[in-house]
Amino acid sequence: MFASDTASERATSIEDYQNACTNFIIDISTDYKNWVERYGLTDDETTLRKGSIDSIVETTNIWILRYGNTIKKVDIIMNDGVTKMAENTAGYPFSFEVSANGLKRYVLHVAELVRLKITAIPDEGKTVRIGMFDKESLFQISSNKEVHFNVSQESLKSSDILDDYITLDASKFAKGDIVSITIIGEELSGDYVSERRGYTSLVLIQ
Repeated sequence: MFASDTASERATSIEDYQNACTNFIIDISTDYKNWVERYGLTDDETTLRKGSIDSIVETTNIWILRYGNTIKKVDIIMNDGVTKMAENTAGYPFSFEVSANGLKRYVLHVAELVRLKITAIPDEGKTVRIGMFDKESLFQISSNKEVHFNVSQESLKSSDILDDYITLDASKFAKGDIVSITIIGEELSGDYVSERRGYTSLVLIQ
């Protein structure tokens, strides 16, 4: 979990830990913005990606201070922010979005089924699907409560467009519970995965 293990051991209060993690988010964002510079992108694309990283830093740190009332929640929010920075540093070579209630990346929701709308459109002549996060997990999910998900098997098959929902069962969650989920979109040329990107969403139960 990045800096969380050693920082949590040194922290003398939740406020101390929050401050350590917000500083870590600010520090590591510099590394990601330096990577953007190294890519040699157009000025507009460089500005867009670095601006996205700055926005993630601001929102992540607000959420850490506002909703991170336990070490576990701070860790989830911090690691979610780092993952989002990595995603925006790499950019998206094909259209790929995840939303719930019209909100993207940071979602406020009541304690019920959370319907995450997945939309992906590949480049012409290619197909798209939901891919595995790693060899063992379909998604990367971090939460302070156990959470179950449901996904259509059709979304795991390549198609001309991906327009479907993944549901998270938050019906037994309490106000202030959080869950971070990373969904992988894959663009294929024939049977070959030509591009692969993650889209991370942080859901707060209100």
